[in-house]
Amino acid sequence: MTARRAAAGAVHEDLRRRSRRNEHQAAPRRTHPRSRHQCDAQRRGRHAIAADAAGAHSCPAGAGTLQFNVDLARRLARLPLLAVMIAVCAAVVTIGARASAPHAARTLDAVERDRDHITIDLRPGAQRTQVFDSDGSPIGILVNDVDREIITLDQVPDDVIATIVAVEDSKFWLHNGVDLRATARALVSNVSAGGIASGGSTITQQIVKLRVVGSERSFNRKIREAVIAARLEEDFTKEEILEFYVNEVYLGNGAYGLQAGAETYFGKDVSALDVGDAAFLASLIRSPGLFDGFDQNIDTMTRRRSRSLQQAVDAGIITEAQRDAFERRPLPSRNLSPRRTDVALRRDYFLVEVRRSLLANPALGDTYQARFSQVFGGGLRVWTTLRPELQRAMRTSVAEVLPEGTGEFEVSIVSVDPTTGAVHAFIGGPAFSDSEFNLATQGRRQPGSSFKTYVLAAAIERAGLYPFDTISGQGPCVFPNPPLDDYEVSNFANSPGRVATLEEQATASSNCAFVRLGLITGLDEVVGMANRLIGRSDADSYLPYPSISLGAQEITPLEQAVAYGTFANGGVRMEPFYVTRIENNFGEVLYEHVPHGRRVVSQTTADWVTSVLEENVRTGTGTRSTLESGQVSAGKTGTTQQFHDAWFVGFTPHMSTAVWMGHPDEQVPMGEIQERRATGGWIPARIWSAYMGRALEDEPLRVFAPAPPPPRASQYLFLSGDTCSIAVAVSPSEPPLEFDLPCSMVRPTDDNEFEPLPDALCKAAVPDTSGESRFEWLRCTQIATVLGARATEPVGDTGESPPPDSSDGAGEDSGVDSTEEDQT
Repeated sequence: MTARRAAAGAVHEDLRRRSRRNEHQAAPRRTHPRSRHQCDAQRRGRHAIAADAAGAHSCPAGAGTLQFNVDLARRLARLPLLAVMIAVCAAVVTIGARASAPHAARTLDAVERDRDHITIDLRPGAQRTQVFDSDGSPIGILVNDVDREIITLDQVPDDVIATIVAVEDSKFWLHNGVDLRATARALVSNVSAGGIASGGSTITQQIVKLRVVGSERSFNRKIREAVIAARLEEDFTKEEILEFYVNEVYLGNGAYGLQAGAETYFGKDVSALDVGDAAFLASLIRSPGLFDGFDQNIDTMTRRRSRSLQQAVDAGIITEAQRDAFERRPLPSRNLSPRRTDVALRRDYFLVEVRRSLLANPALGDTYQARFSQVFGGGLRVWTTLRPELQRAMRTSVAEVLPEGTGEFEVSIVSVDPTTGAVHAFIGGPAFSDSEFNLATQGRRQPGSSFKTYVLAAAIERAGLYPFDTISGQGPCVFPNPPLDDYEVSNFANSPGRVATLEEQATASSNCAFVRLGLITGLDEVVGMANRLIGRSDADSYLPYPSISLGAQEITPLEQAVAYGTFANGGVRMEPFYVTRIENNFGEVLYEHVPHGRRVVSQTTADWVTSVLEENVRTGTGTRSTLESGQVSAGKTGTTQQFHDAWFVGFTPHMSTAVWMGHPDEQVPMGEIQERRATGGWIPARIWSAYMGRALEDEPLRVFAPAPPPPRASQYLFLSGDTCSIAVAVSPSEPPLEFDLPCSMVRPTDDNEFEPLPDALCKAAVPDTSGESRFEWLRCTQIATVLGARATEPVGDTGESPPPDSSDGAGEDSGVDSTEEDQT
């Protein structure tokens, strides 16, 4: 004990000598006053410091008279140095080594020499990125390990500030960085404990500990902490120090600062906190891990909150009656205090897409790590394309069409602005907490007949065909698929189909017609068109198999909405996006989105395709998607084999929307829903109509650009080797004779039958004079004249057999396509 006292005495004498050298220094000059909180402190009775006789630096009338007397300020200016003396003594007594005194003196010498060269950075630490919808309302936050939102003191109620200060550092407004009495108390505790058990740190010292010296338990660290705290008070005002503190302090459960703490534990903004809330938060500062489970250490936290509330009473902030009322409140719990509703979407399908977009944005850094640091710690403010009212309309519409729910099946919807590419809303799944897989952006499913739109676009754009051209949709039909078996296709319900225009085949969703059209156009051209409309790269390209025309290869709802929106936008595909603007925490704009479009089809092609899809809504498989408002719309249904997937994809001049329904695990037949087969024209078309009616209720009625007039006469479209049947009436009393001719030798009639060209030859059995029959080649147009009623056993030209076209080399089911309306 004698050795400890001797060492402490030596250090004390050295520090006192230094104190004499500085005893005439005045209080440090600050750039702006502390008056508001000082006056508020006195008004609440926290301090009793009399104003000087002259009233210098007095508070405004009615606010009290807290002031900093010049003599008092000079005495306070010496307190940090005296406190350093106590801190060193505490360290020496604790260590108990005679050699510690010289070592402490050397440490103090070094710190004092370097004090003017120490950089004290009070810039905010890592902070959350805030995300806003298209109207500027907050929708969520992006954080990693640190959840912090920077606030100013003006955002915090005065009673809350006063409570935090009363609990953590009651002399904060009076000391110059170190509280002499608190340090002396810590000395007594340390001596009693035989080690460093208590530090007596002020708020200023806590900041120094956080930002400069660290948390090592040693006398060297305490010396540095005290000296640098004095320096901190010289460089910054009390309000600057306190503002940094309320943003920096850790409150457990990943929450840094009062704003994050208010949201985490009370589900409200910091401006809505009261003294009871502040007492709880202040109790977490020294041991934030005590409440990490929300329901852990309830008794300990209750005692700590009570102690904090009593300190608020002692400081004159609240009355005893108010204290008792606050103590009766239950502690926060997960059920009682969720995060604020406007930031509750921290884990949400849309926010995940926003995060993915931000991490790929070069405006936030050249490397992924740089962008990651910005997104999850840079305090960014991000404005997005989200329109929450549309997402609500989506959910409402699904519930309206399917009031009994979707059962094990799910519905995904995506809406984009066709003129900009802005993704305004989507349903990615039932709930993010149940599954993080986003059906809207990641759920690739077979599109069925909704893919026929891309075949039609390729035929018009690349093959020079038009919707008024005719083609056979007769079925069943067979197409070669070397080296695999022939690809067999039939129409819905084994319908025989007919010869009709491309528009009519589209509204009837004829499978045989569109497989044939894809082969006539060229499968490479179909693939290229689909890739451009959908936005697929060469590495992710579709494959040129015949079954592609019936939607055998997969696509997401977002890709569908963007591709169909291209026709609404006159053939210009707009790249989809989620983020419109990014600002840093200083309000500087880092990124402003400029819509990026690329023409992928001509205006003429877009107008023709739109005309066909508009007719499909009026008279075809999409009639249930009609909008009651009278707003024009265009779209196509799609249903895959065995009802695994059902689609309706459509657009208006304002918006393009895709609706998909199916099982999230794929390849699960839906069977019947509401006593009907679950086709695209039954459920998705009705959901589309209900949703778009809500989404567009405030939009003016608009029309599509009209399709241009036909540039030529209609043509009959066929594959090389296709045969067409003609009928030749020989006698009114007998059925007509039928002949199969190469389709190149016939032309369609107005009633979509065929008639032979003038040079077409038909092979018929012609009776001779002996009554025997022999086969002769006759002009088909002359058969009736030559044969009359004598012709027997007519035979068409069988010189060529129509070769079937190929099938999907990827193993697509080559069986019959047949669903209500449009199964493919």
